[in-house]
Amino acid sequence: MTKYKRVLFVSDIHCPYQDKSALRAMYNFMDWWKPQEVIILGDLVDFYAISRFSRDPERVLKLQTELDQAVGVLGEIRQHAKGIKITFLRGNHCDRLKKYLWSEAQELSGLRALRLEELLEFDRLKINYEDKNQIRYGCVIIKHGTLVRKFAGYTAKGEFEKNGMSGVSGHSHRLAQYRHTNEADSYIWTEAGCLCQLNADYLDGTTPNWNQGFAIGYFKENSKRFIIETVPIIKAKAMYGGKEF
Repeated sequence: MTKYKRVLFVSDIHCPYQDKSALRAMYNFMDWWKPQEVIILGDLVDFYAISRFSRDPERVLKLQTELDQAVGVLGEIRQHAKGIKITFLRGNHCDRLKKYLWSEAQELSGLRALRLEELLEFDRLKINYEDKNQIRYGCVIIKHGTLVRKFAGYTAKGEFEKNGMSGVSGHSHRLAQYRHTNEADSYIWTEAGCLCQLNADYLDGTTPNWNQGFAIGYFKENSKRFIIETVPIIKAKAMYGGKEF
């Protein structure tokens, strides 16, 4: 029997703006699908309190609350992913911490206690931290991403054109795929959606063109063959294979 490794791709949770219903749907899916590896594509924490953008003065002192909620979410993911590898990639919102320390508190920037991996308790939760935007997973690039185009799928196309190979990225908060075939191979780039609220207060009542959900991959052992699919979350239910979770 052909063996494929099942990998779950999760992105853009943005605590304290995480959507608990969307997360619950993903956990239900995980319990059924049983991933063999989880890769978190960054932006688990919004770092709203130290953002350079205009902030609610009542929330600027709640950085510890953001971190506590993020550690809680990581604990939940670990609970539903017992005994398997979890990898965390750095996202652009993760960089808010470093940029703040460099600009406002340089003397503290070298403290180990203020590193992201310490604040989010990666060692205790047995999470592998990759302090970079991307990694290679076989013949696929896995990254948080830096591009955001106007519509779902446009960012995936842009990432493919930039990288010239298959990949999975977050950052756009959209769930889509772009395929490309040429003489060399067939390629696919996947936008992995988001698990944050679609009605967060900073959106000021507007409806963002975002898509809740996540991506999954099947990777054949000792081969370049793989399949990547998207799993949308619609009205607090993950939808996959004719099932609701």
